[in-house]
Amino acid sequence: MSAASPAVTATDHAPAAVRVPFRGLLRTNLVATVLAAAATEAFTALVRAAGVHLAVGDPGGSASSVVPVNFGACAIALAMVMVLGIGLAALINRRSSRPARAYTIATSALVLVSLAAPLIAAATSTGDQAHARRRPPHRGRRHHPPGPPPP
Repeated sequence: MSAASPAVTATDHAPAAVRVPFRGLLRTNLVATVLAAAATEAFTALVRAAGVHLAVGDPGGSASSVVPVNFGACAIALAMVMVLGIGLAALINRRSSRPARAYTIATSALVLVSLAAPLIAAATSTGDQAHARRRPPHRGRRHHPPGPPPP
């Protein structure tokens, strides 16, 4: 009585393209931008509180081109990049037959490209870092090993 039904494979039915209305896309990206900016600034505040001096240099530049990162700089940079991200998401959402897959591929490639900049930025080697942030000698009390007094 039971007839065998033909097997359905994943290739028989392509997933339907899920298009998001532009307002929803914009709202989601704006919320993500605000949360990411707040998290980034909170993290940089923790890093600064730990005594780390944040600085950036020009890609391919010298150690003299290194400048300090001020409060809010990371959030502003993130907001500027998110404007481009919203544009990319809107373009892919409108033009692609599979927007989620296309966006994942595009953003993965952009993340890999963005990782190249810190590798070629100025003052990233140990020698350059030491040269870029020379500090005056420590003037506090130091523990000296027993023996003759230091000269």
